[in-house]
Amino acid sequence: MKTPVSILLILTLLMAISCNQENKYQDAISIDRTDFKTTQSLTGLVVEFDSMILKPRQLQLYDSLLITYNSGADKLFHIFNLKTKKKIGECISMGQGPTEMLQPFFVPSKDSVVIFDMATSILSKYSIAEFISNQEPIASERIKLTEQLFSGVSFLGKDMIGSMYRPEYPLYIFNSNGETIKEFGAYPVSDITYTDIEIIDAYRSVITTNLTDRVAVCHYFTDLIDIYNKEGALEKRIHGPEHIFPHFKEYVDGNIVSSKAVKGTYRDAFYSPVSVGEDFFVLYNGKSVEEKEYNLLAKEILFLDGMENPSSVFYWIRAFFVLQWINQIKKYMELAMIRNITLLNSHIIDSCSDNQVIGRFS
Repeated sequence: MKTPVSILLILTLLMAISCNQENKYQDAISIDRTDFKTTQSLTGLVVEFDSMILKPRQLQLYDSLLITYNSGADKLFHIFNLKTKKKIGECISMGQGPTEMLQPFFVPSKDSVVIFDMATSILSKYSIAEFISNQEPIASERIKLTEQLFSGVSFLGKDMIGSMYRPEYPLYIFNSNGETIKEFGAYPVSDITYTDIEIIDAYRSVITTNLTDRVAVCHYFTDLIDIYNKEGALEKRIHGPEHIFPHFKEYVDGNIVSSKAVKGTYRDAFYSPVSVGEDFFVLYNGKSVEEKEYNLLAKEILFLDGMENPSSVFYWIRAFFVLQWINQIKKYMELAMIRNITLLNSHIIDSCSDNQVIGRFS
């Protein structure tokens, strides 16, 4: 007797659901939204500037100075004064000259403007005064990394940490001369097996550090956060709030080996983590990339105190894709966020209890 096709499909689906429920990451603590102590909604206030903000891809703030990175503009960085609401300068052109950049990323730093050009593997440090007063600022220090990174870089004490997209280790440490000195961390282990290219793509991540001795690794395609100490030992692995697992399949086309997400499993998780002392915030998306109305924008911010303990969930009526830290004074905290749709020359300051958020929306 033949089994109806519909029954076979149902059995296959039930088996897939059962396997996913049983699958767990080794050494992981499972959390959901009920583990967060508080849930708060954010509200906004529009503040006008005297010049258009354009469509920045990144923001960085230093006290009352807002610096935006605008890909494709004549000058890549535009500088605004948050107190006077005026634009006070522009600097750095696109190019490969000694004062130019191709693919810049801000690097969090306490007292200087630090930018890593991923295309040239050069990290440049500027005094704030030099950066805002000169259209072609001169770096006080330039470090050429000996290896090509495929993400931004962060400080970890006197060293730097970043990803080279290699299957052996997810991250690598560089010394102050830009030399690779050791591998860092390990890829998560679950019941899912991966080829080399699959594990690189499945566990692409973005990191934040407390600048001294701790690293938070937030994954793009699984809602997994790994907390490491400076030596690379795993201190805590947090899975949630929705327990997503990445499924990628390798494809070979001649000499080209690549992989892509298995249909029906491709979801966005974390991006844009921001450390504030020993605590950190991270944007959470959770959407299926295959949804008809899919976009990268997130409306949910998760806050973990002590860089590991679920504390608060913040909801924003509008959605963002980049979060950035301004400063912290006792209980007063500021974050910066931007969205990929510009509201001409407007920007928002959002307040909720002791937390203040600054960004742009449509």
